[in-house]
Amino acid sequence: MAVLPTAALFYREYKARKNHDTREIVAGTSDDHRSHVLVYLFTMLLPFYHQDPETCRGMLSMILALVFVVFLFCHLNLHYMNILFALRHYQVFTITPPNDGNPHSGKEKFVLITKRQCLSPGERFHAYRLSDAVFIED
Repeated sequence: MAVLPTAALFYREYKARKNHDTREIVAGTSDDHRSHVLVYLFTMLLPFYHQDPETCRGMLSMILALVFVVFLFCHLNLHYMNILFALRHYQVFTITPPNDGNPHSGKEKFVLITKRQCLSPGERFHAYRLSDAVFIED
């Protein structure tokens, strides 16, 4: 539950750096989401919840706990959360790009994983693309 998603995330980071898959990002409004780490820790510790899988009730309880963890990660878009990023002193921000008159810009929020402590509106920087909505900056 923890090793495969972490390996996939770090593999994607490796490929993005190797292929120089970068984008220029302009910060609009940004929200710091340190509280997501608590949700992440909760969902990672939930599988250690012990139930006896030999009984029908125990098996159902384990399956429901697993479905709950997968639902939280998918619904809250937490595939980018990882305790190893926190140990490497990265912060996670949700950024709404500024509206520049383009009908497509400023509507899609994205996540930036960075070592910066704060982001100023209008600030420009380059980041590696981990997915369509998740970027990481050195």
